[in-house]
Amino acid sequence: MASGGAFLLALAGCGSSGGGQGADRGAVDLTTRTVFSFAVWGDTPYSPSEAAAVPRMVDQINRPNVDFTVMVGDIIGGDRCDNKVYTAARDTFDSFEAPLVYTPGDNEWTDCHPFAQDPIERLSYVRRTMFSTARSFGARILALSQQRPDYPENARWRVGPVVFATLNVSGSNNNHIADTSLDEPATPRTTADREAAEREFQARDAADRDWLAQAFKEAKATRAAAVVIVMQADPDFEVPAANRAGLFADGYDRLLTALAAEATAFAKPVLIVHGDSHRLTIDHPLVHLATGQAVPNVSRTESYGSPDVGWVKVTVDVTQTEPFHSEPHLVESFRPS
Repeated sequence: MASGGAFLLALAGCGSSGGGQGADRGAVDLTTRTVFSFAVWGDTPYSPSEAAAVPRMVDQINRPNVDFTVMVGDIIGGDRCDNKVYTAARDTFDSFEAPLVYTPGDNEWTDCHPFAQDPIERLSYVRRTMFSTARSFGARILALSQQRPDYPENARWRVGPVVFATLNVSGSNNNHIADTSLDEPATPRTTADREAAEREFQARDAADRDWLAQAFKEAKATRAAAVVIVMQADPDFEVPAANRAGLFADGYDRLLTALAAEATAFAKPVLIVHGDSHRLTIDHPLVHLATGQAVPNVSRTESYGSPDVGWVKVTVDVTQTEPFHSEPHLVESFRPS
């Protein structure tokens, strides 16, 4: 969880009156695109100054006419989990002209326990509020396949020859609490709460890996040229297997193992898009945890995050050896000079 000032996500100029996903909006068909682009943003706004910059970011994304946007979670700084935070974010998402697909961040649910709110209840509210229908946000919408009934936040769609999938993989070690007897003096939870969190993690982690396998199965069956996986968490790619439990990164281990195996078998370009670390990153980070061997066909794009407000335009052209080209757009930085 990254902290922010006490702040309610209510962005002047970004709201819509469409009532979220229930509105009747025009649908788009992206299945015939061969070269296309999408925007990536997340982990903002955490403060009033960042909130004031978000409408400018929305205008920038709308102007280049990207085909769609993915929002990689953390709709607010880690200081509150009120219901109106989610509904205000929903209205902001609907201010995008092209479709917007959202995956939840840790500040939306995993990290709500310091505010005496149950993370599992908050996740249930997120699902009801943000994923009530099988469609994206935005003035124009995109039809989505979803992992219903239990994990509607996990979505899949196709753009031309590329399969996209979102996975609910969250910061704060993916809600994994291996030792439920550990004391947490700063953010106390009962043993029962921690046990419930671990059960939630185990079930969702299995569901995520199943959804990942289905995405690659579809890609192989349809002879897709590439796969894009979108999630919130930075899974600490650089932490070696022996150190991951001690550094609270082991909540991602089974997913990373499955991802490395699927990407290796697919043998075509794979892009991982995520947030969480609040740093612009474009690289090739994935390795097989058991051997440390690199998975060279996998690249990673992470966008800006608080205290920076910005986004990345990813252009996809599968006729190129490196089909993903990421172009950063920093709107405003609030870092001390």
